[in-house]
Amino acid sequence: MAFSDRHHAVASLLLRILTLLLLIASIIVIVTNKIYAPFNIVVDPPNITFRDYYAYRYVLSAAVIGCAYNLLVLPFAAIHVAQGRRITGLGHGLALLIFTDVVVSVLIATGAAAGLGLTVEYQRYPQDSDYKNFFNLVDVSCGLMLGATICMVIMIMISVHTFT
Repeated sequence: MAFSDRHHAVASLLLRILTLLLLIASIIVIVTNKIYAPFNIVVDPPNITFRDYYAYRYVLSAAVIGCAYNLLVLPFAAIHVAQGRRITGLGHGLALLIFTDVVVSVLIATGAAAGLGLTVEYQRYPQDSDYKNFFNLVDVSCGLMLGATICMVIMIMISVHTFT
């Protein structure tokens, strides 16, 4: 493996780890985000979470799928760096890996865009501080997903450069 190929492999591994960490942080933020309803006569007051909005469910599912994909591919990237040779070779395996990276990055980007779009629509109207905090945390979660998308796009560019 040439000197520049080793640097590409290490950069790809580090970007994959960073993507995984950003997606895990995004999942934690959106799952723990909750508005507690005020106490009244109702015995069990309703709480507002991501489950109450379909777009936020999509945000979570896109982040979970992206996280699972990165967990699946991460050992192969680590073996690539450790052994100094490609697992998939230069043939169809690397092309399949690039294709799946593109599909997963688009999925993560659409999840983040759906969450940001719904949040912007709801933030047009004046709300109390609980709702504002809820939507700000959704913005943070979607921003982390966009950061993961940027890492994956850079990873795709490195993979394509290695492929050619």
